[in-house]
Amino acid sequence: MKNRLAKITLATLLTASALAADSSDYRFHTSSLIGFEGGYSSMDVERNNGITAATTQNHKFSHGGIKIGAQTEEYRLFLSGRYYVIDGFDYVSTMGAEFQYMINFSSAANIFLGVNTGLASMKFTPTGETTSRTVSDPYVGADAGLNIHLGESVDFELGARVLNLQAENTKNSIVYKFDNLISAYASIIFKYQID
Repeated sequence: MKNRLAKITLATLLTASALAADSSDYRFHTSSLIGFEGGYSSMDVERNNGITAATTQNHKFSHGGIKIGAQTEEYRLFLSGRYYVIDGFDYVSTMGAEFQYMINFSSAANIFLGVNTGLASMKFTPTGETTSRTVSDPYVGADAGLNIHLGESVDFELGARVLNLQAENTKNSIVYKFDNLISAYASIIFKYQID
């Protein structure tokens, strides 16, 4: 009887301590995230054949993407994939990660500042050429914006992002250089808890 009572007491104490630990003030309050993004972007492409002066063409285009991640009260991390629709390109896409610091100035919204990195891939066939060119290079960048809380589990985000590509492709002595990819975007972000 004593052994049984000791076992019940021990089990009760262990269960209670686990529950108490779960409600501790030191526990991180985290949420899992999934977001859907749409936006408008711009990118400069320089063409240099080594003979005449280099020419630069500015492309303006739309994009869509999906991002998954997690957040605490002050930090947020996303893994993201985006597809850009650009005239004259077979495809342009990015896969990367964004790490953001959130400034919680109100219960209704916060401001975020972040850095990002990843891989940009594109394929295009220049005017007057018969073969396509491909680019697959890493990028680094920064982002900032406003995150509006529409409810407990939904945020609406307005942001701006700069990806520093510094990518180039050389073929037949003609060089194409890709500079910054600048985007303005809006996202719907759904927050949920995973136990």
